[in-house]
Amino acid sequence: MKRFLPTLLASALPFFSLNAQEQVQTEPLKGIEGRKAPSLGVQTWINLPEGKDRLTLYDFPGKVVVLFLFQSTCEASKKREFPILQELVKEFDGNDEVAFLAIQTPFEDYTSNSELMLKPMAEEFDLDIPFGHLAKTKDAYSINVAYETGGTPWWVVIDKEGTVVFNGFTMNAEVGAGNIRKLIAGEKVD
Repeated sequence: MKRFLPTLLASALPFFSLNAQEQVQTEPLKGIEGRKAPSLGVQTWINLPEGKDRLTLYDFPGKVVVLFLFQSTCEASKKREFPILQELVKEFDGNDEVAFLAIQTPFEDYTSNSELMLKPMAEEFDLDIPFGHLAKTKDAYSINVAYETGGTPWWVVIDKEGTVVFNGFTMNAEVGAGNIRKLIAGEKVD
């Protein structure tokens, strides 16, 4: 894992860093950035809008969609990125042009990272947004594979046209919020 960390950090920095000096001098991992967002494939959800039993990207036409992928046992998710998700959700509270989804995408320790952890995680971080669960297993659809993630935590930002504009390991709340505002306004982001 240590040898992948610089690459994973570099993947997030060009879009969400505070300045260019923070960038690691390696080829950034971009996943599917610049391509149309594939299906979520998630069947298990909590905190859904009334009348819904699952969500797809088709439920968010013309909206900026922010996906936060995590595992409940991932310390970086809990200590570093969930607080950023909290800030962003609070920042855009009541804005119908952006949707936040937290999806547990376990690829290890399936017992501890089970769908039973969705409610405790939502409650721990006081987030009333949809939480989903889709484990990466052999021969089954996986967000991890479809979005070419580098593990967890992982962020995906999809613009109003359904194109992935960010696919990375970490997010800076202030810069991320500014870029989300640009996307809501229909502007391009760097």
